[in-house]
Amino acid sequence: MPDDGLRLYEGLFLLEPNFANKDEAGAIALVQGLLEKHGATVIRCEKWAEQKLAYEIRKNKRGAYILAAFRVDPLKVSEIELECRLTERIMRYLLLNRNGIALEKWFKRYEPVKLERRDRPADVPMA
Repeated sequence: MPDDGLRLYEGLFLLEPNFANKDEAGAIALVQGLLEKHGATVIRCEKWAEQKLAYEIRKNKRGAYILAAFRVDPLKVSEIELECRLTERIMRYLLLNRNGIALEKWFKRYEPVKLERRDRPADVPMA
């Protein structure tokens, strides 16, 4: 990889579910457009999951996650964060520096994990 000053970032954006479910392509385009507006090169962007939230955000009990991989100048990250705060359809966001990590490791399809309940043996006391 050439040393052009750009770094690889992962962005996870939580969008309003009504918007993302009605217009999935529009939700992805919103995130891509926001990133490209600030000089980022989008490598991959897709809807990752739509699920129930742990707590309500702006009166929404569910949220849609958009996962993006992009390369950008580290000085532009604060501008991207500012625009995320100002965009009403983006409820939360997380940007992480992912230099040196293969894309395949973080672009797996999200599958909710179902925990198995194991009954403890009768002779084991509760702690």
